[in-house]
Amino acid sequence: MKGIRHFCIVVLLMAAAGCTGAQQRGMIGSLYVSTARPAISIEAKNLPLRTAGRSVVNLPWSSVLGGLPIRVWLAVYGATSPQSPMAIVAQAEVPAGWYWDGIMRRPFSVDESVEIFDNVAYQACTYIVDGPRDPFADLVKGQETANGEKPLRWIARGFAARYNFNDDKIILEYREPLPAEITSLSALPYGQADFVKAFEQRAREAFSVGSLPSGALRIQQGYAQGILWQYMDQRFLGTVSQYDIFNTN
Repeated sequence: MKGIRHFCIVVLLMAAAGCTGAQQRGMIGSLYVSTARPAISIEAKNLPLRTAGRSVVNLPWSSVLGGLPIRVWLAVYGATSPQSPMAIVAQAEVPAGWYWDGIMRRPFSVDESVEIFDNVAYQACTYIVDGPRDPFADLVKGQETANGEKPLRWIARGFAARYNFNDDKIILEYREPLPAEITSLSALPYGQADFVKAFEQRAREAFSVGSLPSGALRIQQGYAQGILWQYMDQRFLGTVSQYDIFNTN
């Protein structure tokens, strides 16, 4: 039985590899599109496109010396002022022989649930993002709030779903600057009881997810400027595992 399972995995991986020739990913204006694995279009509604492009990052939490190479396509919207929200669209792909683990909630997150985008279930949770190791910190570097504080602390709600036999992952994240008086999402100050729920409603409505646009697709590709790619790791992308048949250790 185990040999049959391994054979099926190899066949699926070979079939997937044969489909890469027609695959395109990138931008059409402010719309992120993938023509295969999955065929999808995503855009942050009512926020201007800030930067977009692709890169390869090395995921440190793996058995690969120096980190497992992960291809990432990225589009970031908003963050045009200290009070402006930010929305992030990412697609991450593992190399052959690896798969994305089940989507786990972040440490100290709240309100874990399932949200539906284009008839697909996305795991969701709400959390605080702060610190200089945030891959998107430089997009607001030098901007200051009305109180003179740099907006490096965010309240964020993330949505994630795996596609293509867990080879690909779509990650959506919506952020707003976190009010200075809030230090924990599980113990809100007096009078802020509805703050998180209202934020989560805005996050839910921030993204438009659908099928590919009709007509010829002129997809633009490039390198997303202003991203601290060295900090793009398992905290944002999640963790991976290796199929047993490829594990020779």
